[in-house]
Order: sequence, then C-alpha cells, then structure tokens
Amino acid sequence: MSNIRRRRAWTGVAAVAAAAGGLLTSPAHALQGTPADAAAHSHTARLVIGNAERACTGTLVAPQWVLSATSCFADATGAVQPGAPKTTTTVTVGRTDLTQTAGGATRTAIRLVPHPERDLVMVKLDTGIANLKPAVLSATPAGADEAVRAAGFGRTKTAWVPDRLHTASFTAAASGSDLALTASGDGAVCQGDAGGPVLREKNGTQELLAVISRSWQGGCLGTPSTETRTGAVATRVDDVRSWIASTSYAVPGDLTGDGKPDLVAVDDTGKLRLYPGTGTGGLVAPTIIGTGGWAGASVTHRGDWNGDGMEDVVARVGNEVRVYPNLGNGTLGAPTRIAGALPATAQVVGIGDTNRDGKPDLVVKHSNRLFLYPGVVGTDPAVGAPVEIGNGGWDVMDLSALGDADKDGRPDLLARDTRDGVLWAYLGQPDGKTFGDRNEFGRGYTLANRPLFAGAADADLDGTADMWATAGDGTLKFYKGGRDIHGPIDGPSVQAGNSGWGAIRSIS
Repeated sequence: MSNIRRRRAWTGVAAVAAAAGGLLTSPAHALQGTPADAAAHSHTARLVIGNAERACTGTLVAPQWVLSATSCFADATGAVQPGAPKTTTTVTVGRTDLTQTAGGATRTAIRLVPHPERDLVMVKLDTGIANLKPAVLSATPAGADEAVRAAGFGRTKTAWVPDRLHTASFTAAASGSDLALTASGDGAVCQGDAGGPVLREKNGTQELLAVISRSWQGGCLGTPSTETRTGAVATRVDDVRSWIASTSYAVPGDLTGDGKPDLVAVDDTGKLRLYPGTGTGGLVAPTIIGTGGWAGASVTHRGDWNGDGMEDVVARVGNEVRVYPNLGNGTLGAPTRIAGALPATAQVVGIGDTNRDGKPDLVVKHSNRLFLYPGVVGTDPAVGAPVEIGNGGWDVMDLSALGDADKDGRPDLLARDTRDGVLWAYLGQPDGKTFGDRNEFGRGYTLANRPLFAGAADADLDGTADMWATAGDGTLKFYKGGRDIHGPIDGPSVQAGNSGWGAIRSIS
C-alpha cells in the first residue's frame, strides 16, 4: 500500500483529520452503516480539534488517557510537539450516539505525548473518567488474515459528519509496525476515523490490536467514484504496551497532573497548601486548596482512590479518615469517609499500593501500634478491616511515605525516631502487608534540627526516592535520594524553600 492516498485535511464544519503521512480514517461502513454496540464500544472516543477544523476517533486506555493517531494533531509541517494541544481539543467518551447526553463524559485534552516513531499519540484529559472501563491492550499481534473489527466516527457513504459510531469487519496482517487491513464486505475506512480502534474478540473480551492510520477511502462520501480500493493501514499497539502504560501511569506524589511530585502542607492558620513540584526537587509558589479546618489533621497523598487517574488527598480529620478527590489540578472535591473511631492523634500515611491490587493502601499509627488499612478494589474509595503490622514502640516514631526506595516494585515506609533523630527505612515485603527489618536512612533529623520531614517520591525525576524536610532556621531542604551497600539512604541536600517554613505545621 505504498501508494495509499495522502492529502491535506478538509476545512470547515465537516472537517476531519488528515495524516501528515496519509489520510486518516476509520471503519465506518461507507456503503452501509452499521451502528456500533454501545456496551461493547464504550471505550471509543470522538476527538474534535479546534473549532471543528478536524475530527478523529480514539480509545480510552486509562481513566485519564485516550490513544489516537499522532497525525490527527499534525501542523502544516507534519510535526506534533509534546505538551498542550495547540488548539482546544474536546474528547467525548462512552457515547456511541453523539445526540445523547446521558452516560459517557466530555473532557478537554490538556497534553499530547506522541510516540517517537509511530502514528500514535497519548491524549491526556483534564479530568479522569472513573465510570468507564478502558480498553484491554492486546499482548500479541494479529495472525495472518485474522478477522478483526474496526470502529470510528468518520464519514460514511452518505453522511459527512455522522452522529453515530460505526464498525466494519476486516482481515488483518501484521507487517513490521503496521497492520494491513482488507475489507471483508462493504466496509471502508473514511476521513474522520483516524485514531479509531482495531479490535479482536478473545474469550468474550475485545482487545485493542491497532490504531487506524490511513486508507484509500474507496466508497466514502467525497471520494471520487473512480477510487474503489477500501484497504487501510493501522498502527500496531501490541508491541508498545509498555510505552502506553508508562505514559498513563499516575506519577506518585503528583497532584497537579504534570508528572512531577508535589508537596502538601498545613499552615499555622489551618489552611491546606499545595506546592507544585518543578521536577528538580524545587517547589513553586503555593495555592490554597483548603481554606480552613485543617489544624490538627493528619494529611497524606499517594494514590488514586476513585479510579479517575489522579492522585487524591487522604486525611484524618478528628477521629475519621476521609478521601478528598482531586478535581484535576490539585483542587479538592467533597470528601468520602472511609474509616472512623480513631484517636484524634492518629497519623495516617498514604503508603501506595502495597499488595499490587491496583488500589492504594494506608498505614495508620495509633495507640503505640501500626496498622495497615488495605484499599478495596472498586470505583468508590473504601478500605478493608485494619491489620496490625506493628505491635509496640510506634508512639515515638513519625512516619512518611518513602516511595519505592529499593526499586523492587513495592512501596517502603520512612520513620523518624523522635528520641534521637535517626531516620529508618522499612522496606515493603512480598506479602503486600508487612515491612522488613529497618535500615538506617539518615541521622541528625531531630525535632529541633529538622522539625518536619516528608517522603518526596521521585521529586527530581532521576528514578530514586527523595525527601523534603523543614530546618530549624525556617527554610525547606530537598534531600536527593541515595544508596549505600546497605540500601537506600538520604543524599545531599539543597535549599528548596526560603524563610517562612516555621509557620508550617505538617508536610506530606
């Protein structure tokens, strides 16, 4: 298909995307419309770029991410720059009938991550979608002449801008990074279907094999009648699953959605502050995300509790534990109570996902003991019954989430002995609910010298768990994580915040 037709996108109300390297389309039945089954295709998305200058199709692959074709966003030079889209992009997911307003969701794209070599782009949404199941990614390529089905919102034989998702059957053959599609009947891939999913059905589940890239468009409205070829080319995704997963992974500690860990603090007036991280261990000026009532609360953040793809804030307020959902930029929504009957001095630590079930867990210290509250798998924030994991000696310890300091895939716990200022790292164990023998992480962290400390996840993005701590002179220090022969340790420090940190009562 080296001569597949390539031309620039049409403009105007009915405009759709044209690839820099080929016209992008999707499998609407060009000759006979076949509306898609709503339940089976609830992960399919329609993308409108700018003021309807272009339209494409995509697939929800994570609560806050849609996978589509890079060429949908190409400028006049054919380039797509990572970062915010150049023009406003609206994404509708979960509505196979666009005339309906019930169900599904509409979001705005805030970030593009193009694949360095393929016609694939990850599109980040301003707010995650918790009530729709992302598509399952295939782990194997299409077999020779395998029967597949493709879907898209592109034009048909008779409609420029259909309001229904359509599907068509094809046979597929993998060739390098591409998938060649041959229509099984009167189906065709048309303009506007770019980025649409190519799916196989396996054991009753649809798997995403590829993303529509370009086609001949035979039989599509607006195509000359002399063009009868209906084949298409899609871009494989089975062999780039790690790229998709790493792109959509919620960065531990990141509340603003920019991929950089942030710091949360309670000040002496009871306000909750969010200090966005710079990705170098530094912080920028804070915003107030809680206007009052946070005095005495134990605040933590590490993990997505409601399944919308964003890290949330958890706090012990009074005697109950609450999850405050992240509204997309670090601001907080109405809380959900997940535990109660705790002492007003209990410390809560969002440790991360200790048992690898996809739900974050909590470590809670009270009554001289340590407890693990496992997160309950599901959409709504919830925890299971507490499990005692430390039966004495914890009243003298201050705790924080260290992150995965030893890089074994399990979150670790950081604790400071308030009697001598020694920091200890307790490494997460394979059983998903206990921590191993402690290793010394650092010394000199007395209450006078370093009043507050907090694990910073990987705040400088070098792959090592870091830490922030306030100093006795009212400044903030960033400690670059390190390692010795015994395991993870604190590294060298730099000043990350000037005077004023003496007015802060807690950090996380």
